Amino acid sequence: MPAFRRSCNCTKASRVPAIDRVYIATHKGDLRLTRICVASVRAWYPRIPIFLLKDEVNGSFDTREIEARWNVGVWKTEGRAFGWGFIKLEPLFGADKIRYLILDSDIVFLGRVIDALEHFDTDFVVQQETQAPTEISRLYFDALRVRATLNPSFAGNPFTFNTGQYVATSGLILREDFKDLVDWAEPRRVRYPEMFNPSDQGVLNYVLGEMASTGAITVTRSPFMKWGREEIAQFDVDELNSDSPYPFLIHWAGLKHVRLRRMPRADILRHFEDMYYERIPLGWATSRLRIAEEEGHRWRGRVQRLLRRMMPPPRAA
Repeated sequence: MPAFRRSCNCTKASRVPAIDRVYIATHKGDLRLTRICVASVRAWYPRIPIFLLKDEVNGSFDTREIEARWNVGVWKTEGRAFGWGFIKLEPLFGADKIRYLILDSDIVFLGRVIDALEHFDTDFVVQQETQAPTEISRLYFDALRVRATLNPSFAGNPFTFNTGQYVATSGLILREDFKDLVDWAEPRRVRYPEMFNPSDQGVLNYVLGEMASTGAITVTRSPFMKWGREEIAQFDVDELNSDSPYPFLIHWAGLKHVRLRRMPRADILRHFEDMYYERIPLGWATSRLRIAEEEGHRWRGRVQRLLRRMMPPPRAA
C-alpha cells in the first residue's frame, strides 16, 4: 500500500479558502433529481460554476436543457461508464489546486451552504458523523481485514463520512493512491469487495483517513448535511428564500423512492422542481408530461413482471 506521506504546505498563505465550483454526479436514473439539485444550488449561487459529472453506466442521457437554461457545464472525463460513485473521484486527480464542492444528485441546498463551508480553510471538509462499529464495516470498510491483508499498521480511521457531499482540493490526491484498491477498468470496481463498500465511499474514506493521519492533507468535520426523517422534519419550506436561516443541505441517501412524492419531505423537492421549470418553456406542462412518462414506464415494467410470474412454466419437449 502507498505510504501516503507527502509534504504538506499547511500554512494559510498557501490555501484558497473560496470554493471555486460545484460538481454534481448524475446518471440516467437520477436526471429528475439532478434538475432539482441544480435549481436548489442556483437559488443562492446564481453565478458559481456548476459542472455535471455524467456517468453513462446505465446508458446515455440528455442534459442539454439543464446546461442551457441553468448555466451548467459537463465535466469532460476520459471514461464514460464509472459505476457506483466512482466518477466523483475524477476531479481529485486534476493537476491544479482547485477547491470545490461535490454533490450527489439526491441533494438540495436549504440556504447558503457554501458560505458556511468557506469558513474552513482545510483541504477537505466532510460531514461530521458518528457510526457504530458494525455500520463502519457495512458502509465503509472492515478494519480487521484491512489490517490483516493490506496494511498491518492500520489502526482504523480517525473519522468516517458520507461521500455524497464534501469539499475537496484537487492536486493533493493521486490516482496512484488507489492503485491497490480500485480496478480502473470500465465500470470501476473495488479490488477487495469483502473488505470495502462496493462504491467509492469505502476506499475514499480509507485514503483520506490515512493521508490525514500522516499530515499529507488537512480535514475539517462539520455537520452541514441533514439526513433522516427526524432531522429533515424541522425545516419550513416557506423559509427557503434569499434570507433562509438554514445553512445546510439535505441528502436523501437511502431514502429515495421511485415516486418522488413518497420520499420524506417531498414538499421541499417539489419546491425546487417547480423553481426549475420556471425557466423551461411550457414548464408546467413539460413537468407533468415527464412525471406521467416516468410513472408510465414503471407501471409497464411492473405489469410485465407480473405477467411473467403468472405465465405457466414451459413444458419439457
